[in-house]
Amino acid sequence: MAAAAPKGSGGAHTQTIGRITQGLLLDLAETVDVVEPIAKFTATLAGCPGVGRIYNVGLEEWRPDDETVDAKYDLIWNQWCLGHLTDQQLDAYLRRCAGVLSTGDDGKIRGVVVVKENMSTAGEDLFDALDSSVTREDKTFRRIFDEAGFRIIKTELQHGLPHELYPVRMYALKPKDS
Repeated sequence: MAAAAPKGSGGAHTQTIGRITQGLLLDLAETVDVVEPIAKFTATLAGCPGVGRIYNVGLEEWRPDDETVDAKYDLIWNQWCLGHLTDQQLDAYLRRCAGVLSTGDDGKIRGVVVVKENMSTAGEDLFDALDSSVTREDKTFRRIFDEAGFRIIKTELQHGLPHELYPVRMYALKPKDS
């Protein structure tokens, strides 16, 4: 449930593939690669101008660093999909993302990873057995980001959502060594 964008472009990992890819990322990026395990969700994107590679695999299986093409991403956008990864899978995924972020002429990492997810307010992470997902607390995300080698450069809660829904938080991340 994802999309990522090669250097010179923006990208997204999301369950709302079409809306984010076509409504945001293609306006910002030259090329958007998409990662989504369910092919029918990406079928309408195939052949769209600006859509690059479509990976019909889960995030835990996405290996951008194994590509024969040298993919570097200015932006990797994750929205409402990381709850399907265990903490260990999320850590490994973020480490893979760090390895494919673009660098500037000075050699410093320029790319950014964006995460937009629901937040648990129950005082603990909440597991949903129906869809095998976890809604994490803010502190859990921060711990995983830190352990995976990332620092938060910006974070905020989304405003305007109904109170009966989980709060939604966005994080912009860069590797600590950048």
